[in-house]
Amino acid sequence: MSLSDAELGPPPARASGGGRARAIDEGIVPLSRRGAIGLETSSFTGGDGEVSGLSVALFARMPFAPHTFLDVRLPFGLAMAERTDAVLGNVTLGAHHVARVGRTFWLTVGGDVGLATLSGKTHDHASYEPVSASRAYWDLHEYFPSILPIHARLGAEAHVGSLMIGRFQLEPVLYIPLGRNKEYEVAIQHAVELQIGHGIGGGVRVQGMALPTFDNVSIRHAVARNLYVLAIEPFLAIERNLAFLRTGLLLPFDEELGPPLDHTWGFHFTAGVRVD
Repeated sequence: MSLSDAELGPPPARASGGGRARAIDEGIVPLSRRGAIGLETSSFTGGDGEVSGLSVALFARMPFAPHTFLDVRLPFGLAMAERTDAVLGNVTLGAHHVARVGRTFWLTVGGDVGLATLSGKTHDHASYEPVSASRAYWDLHEYFPSILPIHARLGAEAHVGSLMIGRFQLEPVLYIPLGRNKEYEVAIQHAVELQIGHGIGGGVRVQGMALPTFDNVSIRHAVARNLYVLAIEPFLAIERNLAFLRTGLLLPFDEELGPPLDHTWGFHFTAGVRVD
């Protein structure tokens, strides 16, 4: 069964079309994997309403070579409790490559390195803990102080029939300590998604954060000694050739953050425009 233009994006461009054309000139990249500039936000409120957090990330996936993209993320956030604190997260720079395997299956391999812009010496723990909790600690390294994060990414996307999309992510992160921080840490974030519909669709995402070394953390953080965080996110997605939008309700099952809708809940929103 052939796939529609809405599923795969525009047809391959000629190599003479410049950098943007080169990103798709050797095959068709699915819409979710194409180059983009956008905004991602996550917010959460505790069940008692006394603590809330907002994370905002500006991101870009810029075409560099056939199916290869340069990645930039600029995260910042607000933590609101007795006072409101603003924080700049660890800026990350990296790249990823999308490889087509067969007609309806793609693999993504890449990684990035953080610039260590968040310091445990100059920032109080109350200014970054609620921000990282807004995504159930996914991409925790963006709001973990005094580290140089090295982030590897492996992803897969499969289109089944004319309606169903499956996605998988496996992303280990090494936390290299800086300054007063003395402990190396490892996080392994992973997720699966099932989506029904292409141009307009909905589905569910199940994500986990394995934190095998966080029983011994020298930086004060609420996630210390919490070795696994699970969350489910039902979502709605709109994917078009020129723009995209996705919104979801994040429901953590973690002992600290959960149970869902009782202690903590969050909203996840992403939108942007295509650049290839």
